Amino acid sequence: MQATGFNFDENEFNSIFPFYIIIDVNLKIINTGKSLKKLLQKDLSHSLFSEIFELDRPYIKDLNNLNFPDLLNQLVLFKCINNKNINFRGQFNTTGQNYIFIGSPWFQNIQNVVDNNLTLHDFAFHDPLIDLLHILKNQEINNSELKELLQTVNTQRKKLKEEKNSLEMLSMVASANKSGVVFVNEEGKIYWCNDSFCTVTGFERDEIINQTPLDIGINEKTNNEDIKTMLQAFEKKEDFVLDILHNKKNAKPFWARVRGNIFQKNNKTHFFAILNDITTEKQSTDRLNVLSSIAKNNINSVIICDPNGKIEWVNDSFERLTKYKLNEVIGQKPGALLQGEETDKEVISYMSAQIKKGESFNCEVVNYSKDKEKYWVRIQGQVIKNEKNEVVNFFAIEEDITLQKNYIELLNAQKEKFSSIIANMNMGLIEVDLDDKIIFANQSYATMVGYPIEDLLHKKAAEFLTSKEKIESVKVKQNLRLEGVSDSYEVEAKNKKGEKKNWIISGAPNYNLKGEIVGSIGVHLDITEQKKLEKQKELLLKKLEKQNQQLNDYAQIVTHDLKSPLRSIHSLISWIKEDNQALSETTKEYLDLIEMKVEKMDHLIQGILTYSKVDEEDASPEQVAVHSVLENLISTLHIPEHIDVVIDKQMPVILANPFKILQLFQNIVANAILYNDKEKGIIELKYEEKSKNHLFIIRDNGPGIAKENQEKIFNVFQSFTNHKMSTGIGLSIVKRIVDQYEGEIWIESQLTHGTTFFISLPKSQPNKKPSL
Repeated sequence: MQATGFNFDENEFNSIFPFYIIIDVNLKIINTGKSLKKLLQKDLSHSLFSEIFELDRPYIKDLNNLNFPDLLNQLVLFKCINNKNINFRGQFNTTGQNYIFIGSPWFQNIQNVVDNNLTLHDFAFHDPLIDLLHILKNQEINNSELKELLQTVNTQRKKLKEEKNSLEMLSMVASANKSGVVFVNEEGKIYWCNDSFCTVTGFERDEIINQTPLDIGINEKTNNEDIKTMLQAFEKKEDFVLDILHNKKNAKPFWARVRGNIFQKNNKTHFFAILNDITTEKQSTDRLNVLSSIAKNNINSVIICDPNGKIEWVNDSFERLTKYKLNEVIGQKPGALLQGEETDKEVISYMSAQIKKGESFNCEVVNYSKDKEKYWVRIQGQVIKNEKNEVVNFFAIEEDITLQKNYIELLNAQKEKFSSIIANMNMGLIEVDLDDKIIFANQSYATMVGYPIEDLLHKKAAEFLTSKEKIESVKVKQNLRLEGVSDSYEVEAKNKKGEKKNWIISGAPNYNLKGEIVGSIGVHLDITEQKKLEKQKELLLKKLEKQNQQLNDYAQIVTHDLKSPLRSIHSLISWIKEDNQALSETTKEYLDLIEMKVEKMDHLIQGILTYSKVDEEDASPEQVAVHSVLENLISTLHIPEHIDVVIDKQMPVILANPFKILQLFQNIVANAILYNDKEKGIIELKYEEKSKNHLFIIRDNGPGIAKENQEKIFNVFQSFTNHKMSTGIGLSIVKRIVDQYEGEIWIESQLTHGTTFFISLPKSQPNKKPSL
């Protein structure tokens, strides 16, 4: 997967979005996340999205490639057609020409996860779904416990009410109570209150009597649902307990816990309510809820212990890290549970001492999970004290630093490894500061310049160059390093003995941990010997070039000088025949034989000249239509009436020298025509395109070539026929042209059954050769 600025392979993308779906423009599913495959228990590749899923939000009746883009950039809900209980929630985006769904299953409770054989590891670490389902489950448990508690409290209240003998006794108790107490008659009006109620609300008694609790208690910030709850309890004549934002005269509202109870007086139902100011408790509870939420959802492990150091609570991250569940660790001491043989005892002693002193601590330690897997944590510990400075709890946050530790260990190992490589490599390495002073050098560099390493430190690297011009050029390179540029360049240097050396320096800027350039690093390669060899090579190439030109000139001269007497001999024989008509048949036969040998000698000389020119470089390769070349070739050759030449119409256009391509096919086709011994001769020229090569096939039905001679026919002057025109050079020219194009040529042949030539020429351009 790829996005701007980021690159992900499939495994990395699966770890982030394990339920992804990739869909092409025709709405066919291309690929899905590993967890989605596990959930649906099948591979959805090549299936239509609308065959597997149906949309809930937004609702689109007939989903197709025209209305599918309407789903982009919004929340999307859909479900499986075959299993309505599997729903998905997320969003569609485009990636290239495809669509990608990023989201996760939308389960109602944790049991849905279990029923579908999914585990925590099937979800991305950032996916909050499992945590939310756990919270819902905990809330169900808490609600159940709260109902049981309320039932118990109500039962106790009923018992308490039955124990009260009279309203007067209740009033006496209420008057002495530090909580605010009011009595409300059947009409809902207050007819008595204690002093504490006046104190907590700020109202005088005469301002309270004959008012309803709502007249005294509600304000613009009071929750309407709370008011409704009190009214319903009054109408139904039921007890209630309610936390409400209560009005206060001439002051800000305060949080009050109101406990309403009914009692009978003169066969009429009355209420009395106990009111307590819980503002401080509410604020503490709110803060505690926030802290609890933070602790529960923290990516680091959180542990809370009692004053004796025994675990009271851990968060989900602790369970994931240690593999222990909450019910397995309650009452255990973390040290006894998690420490092992490699745990540093000094660190343990330090933590114990800090806890005893009631002070925080910060350290790193090795722990062990339930399955004995070792891991590193950074622990931040703190004690919690009450207002009396007594230790109430301990809590610790443990950050998993195993990857960091492993990385540091690997980094140190790599550093040691590369330090050894640097110290022993054959190339000189130095580090210089911004003033070009050497701050590090390896032994190879010291050997190159002839100084001990300790004598090189603080010397300027430019001191070893041979001239001011070289020094100035290096200064230019140093300025490039300040701009963050790396490059390689060649310099002339000198060692301690004054010997001149040629170096190649690969220079790069050197950065500190803050990303600031503090100098440069240079790798030095001594190429003095290579430079000498290059000079020798240049001289040798010039010499060879001169000799080659002389040989070419010699070939031209020799062929010209040889052809001239041959033409003279041929003319003399013609004159002898014309002037001596009475020659005997034997003499005429001898003269014809001489003429034939002269012609063969002329062909041989021309073949040698052609063979010597094959290796000349193509000055300007061009696009060659092979079919046109073959048609021109056939039109210029003398083809007897009993021979048919058939050319495949599918011939390619290649980049080459047209003359050499003509030479290549001319020598093969001309031989096939010359040596064909059949009453009806056939020569076929075909073409097959391969992935990287052009394959040409030339097939004839001639006499064929014996198996033992098939590897020899491409050697110069090798001829296996007595034909008067055979020179043994033609196929050697073909072989040299094919080699020049870095191609291949081979044959398949059987005596009396013809011969097939196969020529394979690469489509890509050969290195330093004529290009196809």
